[in-house]
Amino acid sequence: MNKTHISNLDYHLPKSSIAQDPYENPEDSRILNSETMTIHKFENIDNVVPYRSLLVFNNSQVIDVRVKTIKKHTHGSVEIFILRIVDEYSADCLLKFNGKKKVGDHIELDKFSINIIKNLNEGFRLKFSLPLEQIINNYGTTPLPPYIEDMDYKYEHYKTFFSENGFSVAASTAALHFTPYLFQKLQIKEIDIKFLNLDIGLGTFKPISTEYVEDYDIHSEDYEIKEETYHEIINKKRNGYNIVCVGTTTLRTLEHVYKTSKFKGKTDLFITNRFKFNVADYLITNFHAPKSSLLSIVQAIYGDSWKKLYDFALENNMKFLSFGDAVMFKIKNNGI
Repeated sequence: MNKTHISNLDYHLPKSSIAQDPYENPEDSRILNSETMTIHKFENIDNVVPYRSLLVFNNSQVIDVRVKTIKKHTHGSVEIFILRIVDEYSADCLLKFNGKKKVGDHIELDKFSINIIKNLNEGFRLKFSLPLEQIINNYGTTPLPPYIEDMDYKYEHYKTFFSENGFSVAASTAALHFTPYLFQKLQIKEIDIKFLNLDIGLGTFKPISTEYVEDYDIHSEDYEIKEETYHEIINKKRNGYNIVCVGTTTLRTLEHVYKTSKFKGKTDLFITNRFKFNVADYLITNFHAPKSSLLSIVQAIYGDSWKKLYDFALENNMKFLSFGDAVMFKIKNNGI
């Protein structure tokens, strides 16, 4: 099999095209229809999505996992980024402060204390003096992506209005464009809406680090979809409905469940060139960073023409990445 060189997923993304601010009204954000090369406002999404469609969203919550505090005695700044809760008092975390960090350290902080109990491949396992739920609720803030300047007023815009359950540290950004009013407009046109849950981890921001895309060891993430919901989606598809995945996370989850018949678990499905799609007919997704595993999905759907498409979007001043605009792709389907 011919492998894809990482240079095939590279392009120049000007800093000025990375959206630093969310749209005040998500319905003002824009979507590029890759079939027609036309740009529309999301307020008209009910006219962009094909007739007889079912939209699938990821409703995992973005948790306030970023904890900024200070050391009790030195007043040095400390940042704890909670990646995964192990039990009521323990979690796997990124830990940032000046100075060495080693297993066995006890650190007194402003409102609580932590012990470093284990080295991990990424970060440390910490034991907290207070329950994690209390730490998150009282001291946690929303974790914005690394390329977005951290400002309090942006936090509320980095969560979907329908999210519930789950434990994500990054948003399903394609879904940020949708509002309750747009859901209502879609349903008036008998466009169905379904939900699944995939907990998005920090791995979503990591660029592919291997020379060839297919050699990359992609991160795994927890997912769950109700068996009844999955069968409803498949039955709709068999009855001629278009399955529209809102976000790459819903796409990966549905294709993983199709391959494995497991409705809950972990997925490390890596969609690369020549991937055979079985469930999804369309994908709505934001514009992705160079050399990312998300851009590999775009290439698998749209081929090398994605570069011309991205150039077109840049020339038309569309905004990129998490707070930016979106694109809709039609998927050549080989499945059901």
